Amino acid sequence: MTRVKHAVYNTLQFSHRSKLTYAINSFIILLILLSVPIDVIESLNDASPVLKRWILHTDLFISFVFALEYALRLITCTADPRYSRPIAGRIKYMLTPLMLIDLLAISPFFILGVGYLRMLRVFRILMLMRYTNAIELMDTVISKKKSELMICGAFILMLWVWSAFTIYRVEHVAQPEVFKNMLDALWWSAETFTTLGYGDIVPITYFGKAIAICTVALGLMLFAITTAVLTAGIVQEIQRFEKSTKKPPEV
Repeated sequence: MTRVKHAVYNTLQFSHRSKLTYAINSFIILLILLSVPIDVIESLNDASPVLKRWILHTDLFISFVFALEYALRLITCTADPRYSRPIAGRIKYMLTPLMLIDLLAISPFFILGVGYLRMLRVFRILMLMRYTNAIELMDTVISKKKSELMICGAFILMLWVWSAFTIYRVEHVAQPEVFKNMLDALWWSAETFTTLGYGDIVPITYFGKAIAICTVALGLMLFAITTAVLTAGIVQEIQRFEKSTKKPPEV
């Protein structure tokens, strides 16, 4: 029984090299990708009843396969020394990020027909992270560049708050029906320094427009710096992979 558990656990791991693992991973990835057009077709009100029925049955099959995979991973995880304890080990394994994503992805299978909760199926696409070791690279980069990223995050937070406070003090007097409170100002600040610019809230005073220009310019610089930090970290890690005996990130 222990041998079977180890065999099943290893087969379900992305890093395991076998034809069976490759076939299972390919099948699961295919089902994850198939979930996207299924959700699209399901949203069409004028779709034929036959197509709707086929979509429902296919979605149930996909959900069943995902639930079965989750159950097998949970049952056999004690084969890993990190999760060897029967109860505590499984709880620890359930709380890992990828298992939490899997749980959210399969939850609509158990609450079928409950409107808003069915949107949890969007987590299915995040299940693809299990089938690439590139996520390990990003985790390493974020860990090594943590200080730089925290500094960038602090400056972005300061810009967000500064622009929101200043624009509220200036524009609330000129157009109180638009900038009604600080929540409106925070929304304007977020959509401005990220350059989304929906146009639903727009400053009309010269001082407000000057604040908008500063917000956009500073936002572009801060996001460019953050992107540069991450890019440099990724390049450094890939170069390290190339110089070492480790395999580079792959899907």
